[in-house]
Amino acid sequence: MIPIARSADAALDQQQLFALGLEHVRRLARRRWTDHNTHDPGITILELLCYALTDVGYRAAFPIEDLLASQGDPAANAAAMAGQFFTARQILPNRALTLLDYRKLLIDLEGVKNAWVFPVDLTYFADTVKGTLQRERSVLPGIREVEIRGLYRVLLDYMDEVDTPEEREAVNARARRLLQENRNLCEDFVQVEGVAVQNFALCAELELAPEADTARVAAGILFAVERSIALPVHNYSLAEMLARGRTVEEIFDGPLLAHGFLDDEEVESAGLRTAIRLSDVISVLMDLDGVRAVRDIVINPEGTTAPLADKWQVAVAPGQRPKLSREGSRLVFYKRGMPVTAPAAAVAEHLARLEEEERRKLEEETADDLPIPLGRFRQPSRYTSFQNDFPALYGLGEAGLPAGADDRRRALAWQLKGYLLFFDQAMANACAQIAGLPKLFSLDPTNPTDPSDPSNHTYFSQKVELPDAEKIYQPGATPAQLAAVTEDPATYDERRNRFLDHLTARFAERFHDYVAVMRSAFGASAASVVRAKRDFLKSYPALGAERGLAYDAGLGEAADLWDTANVSGLERRIGRLLGLTDLTRRNLSAVPQGSDAEVEGTEADGFRFRLRHRASGRVLLGSNSTFTTAELARQELARVLELAQIDSSYERKVAADGKHFFNLVDGRGAVIARRFEFFATPAQRDAALDELIDYVQRNYSGEGMFLIENILLRPEEGKDGPFLPICVDPNCTDCADDDPYSYRVHFVLPAYAGRFANMDFRRFAEEVIREETPAHILPKVCWAGREDMERLETAYREWLESRAGENAAARQDALGRLIDVLFKVKNVYPSEKLRSCDSPEDQPKFILGRTALGSVKSEPA
Repeated sequence: MIPIARSADAALDQQQLFALGLEHVRRLARRRWTDHNTHDPGITILELLCYALTDVGYRAAFPIEDLLASQGDPAANAAAMAGQFFTARQILPNRALTLLDYRKLLIDLEGVKNAWVFPVDLTYFADTVKGTLQRERSVLPGIREVEIRGLYRVLLDYMDEVDTPEEREAVNARARRLLQENRNLCEDFVQVEGVAVQNFALCAELELAPEADTARVAAGILFAVERSIALPVHNYSLAEMLARGRTVEEIFDGPLLAHGFLDDEEVESAGLRTAIRLSDVISVLMDLDGVRAVRDIVINPEGTTAPLADKWQVAVAPGQRPKLSREGSRLVFYKRGMPVTAPAAAVAEHLARLEEEERRKLEEETADDLPIPLGRFRQPSRYTSFQNDFPALYGLGEAGLPAGADDRRRALAWQLKGYLLFFDQAMANACAQIAGLPKLFSLDPTNPTDPSDPSNHTYFSQKVELPDAEKIYQPGATPAQLAAVTEDPATYDERRNRFLDHLTARFAERFHDYVAVMRSAFGASAASVVRAKRDFLKSYPALGAERGLAYDAGLGEAADLWDTANVSGLERRIGRLLGLTDLTRRNLSAVPQGSDAEVEGTEADGFRFRLRHRASGRVLLGSNSTFTTAELARQELARVLELAQIDSSYERKVAADGKHFFNLVDGRGAVIARRFEFFATPAQRDAALDELIDYVQRNYSGEGMFLIENILLRPEEGKDGPFLPICVDPNCTDCADDDPYSYRVHFVLPAYAGRFANMDFRRFAEEVIREETPAHILPKVCWAGREDMERLETAYREWLESRAGENAAARQDALGRLIDVLFKVKNVYPSEKLRSCDSPEDQPKFILGRTALGSVKSEPA
């Protein structure tokens, strides 16, 4: 239905636009232009221009799903939308965090009906005189109890069909694997076992309706009472959860499950009972069809002969699950006062049917998700010149001028077309900008070397299709030329960063501090900053959901322990926020050179090095001089690979013929490597430079970190040590208390690697680490030198391998070595020297607490 009332939006109301335009005309040309009647050509232009503007405003008001739709079939449109947006199932869930989350994960596991998670009590004793921990309390003075937190045990309630020891152990193994995959930082699961069962017998006399099926009622009573004293947890589809009144945020809160969704309230109510209330059982019986009255009822622990002290509230043994004993229960039915019996075979048949329906519901595979709204492609960029709407007298439309028009008349028409093209071009570009909205918020990589690539622009333009366009536009004008006029590379980089900042802010994240540090300290290019932001956003579902996830300590293969991506979610998140390209656990003391880093030559001619791209074979960097030995060339190559990762290590040059190139320089400005290639434009040179930096960072970066959880460094059960050291100095304000295990981590980073050698970036990295570490965890950050890092990574790797092995003695020895090395690692600072007061301002400054005098300084971490 067409609305009668005018739109309040001036962009959709031609009369409002015309009034605004006319007011503007009167303000600017009130002395020269006084005839504002409809016959005036200027008023005609204004009227038609306002009509055309309403069309642009109408397109801008399309629903957002239409503006983001792509041309093609619905499947292509859906694929395009999926590439730009995260669904609710992708972005809303998080890894298990609370005890309720872990229960939901375990209940979702095959073979598990219910599960419970309880803290484990572990007590050590601190000898405040010796400053050590011990497992047993001593009679000596100065002994304090230390309660270790973060340890849990799990009780499982198995499905009815899991009834053999072998099957239950298989379920236990799957549960242990699941818990290790979803373990929180600074927490551990020490025990997984089946819950003990306490049987109860039900004795009841009931009055039934005359038409009731006795066998069906008997089966219903046994089934319902079983579930009432040990509440089951049901799986629901997305539609069922919405029908239960749950919001989308509530439905997708918590870990992602394989079998639909679990209701939080239902899971919480299905905890281990401490008592059975007889009134609740009576309420369950009275809700069943066919039951009219309960004459007498009692429920007792099976085997109990003496009367209970309180039959209305029957206690359940602590840590045990109550279960109704069908064989020990006795049900007596009456119809109109006459006793009736239920055939045992029929009762069993009805019970089997009820259990099968429940089992099928529990095992239902669902992966419900909210679909991304798909819009209709409306061709928003399609633009028809408003010159076609002028009266034929003007000769601007497709019909043109009459055949008898002279050259002067034609020249006047072309002149008017050229004048009107300013308005046409602005509106055509506006339509192109509306059509480019999906690209503005896209995370897809761009091609900076191709100015005609539409993904390489944030301002979009297009040629206006009108008669005699070739005579109005500059000869040979192309879309690429229009794009170059509209936006230069510097403007594109700045606006591209702004759009990525907008997308980042939608997740309540920010990169402003990182950008400021990278540009001020390292001269980072806008393209490299764009790359860091894009990598962060692309992996955001995992970075957001796994920020508290620990590494999977249950894996034992070598590939899962070292040179592995099996690291904590916190390490991955911090790494992305710091722009690290390699987030694996690996050697950080020395980065091995690959086959793409070559040293060649002879003693007679000298040795040179070069870096080739592993895929294309193209030479990315080469030595600027020769070396007398291959070893010297390799040493210089290692230095080149380290400097090549920092933007400020390059000088951008222009050759005598106007072509562009770049060199790699050291701290004194001497050229130590270069790219033997010239580029036609600065944009092509900068693109090649960004590609080189990205390649070296991804393959030769020494930047990284080790996150070591103190809770995993506790001695094995029954062993006396080794223990972590404790600090008993009452005057110490920056060390741990008597408990060095609970919710404490070590961050060890290489002080010498890449950007970490810069104190500004180091302080920024520490700030990020402390901000991102969960509030209940105390991080200790240490910047290690190369020698300390080498000792630490050796001890750390040995401990990881021994922990995954079978030799308990080796584990204890490796743990002792790791603790010894970890607590001897020293913080190091860049060395500097004192200079006279009249030294130039650009000389490095010696700053207390940030630099060391003369040589590398170290202090306890």
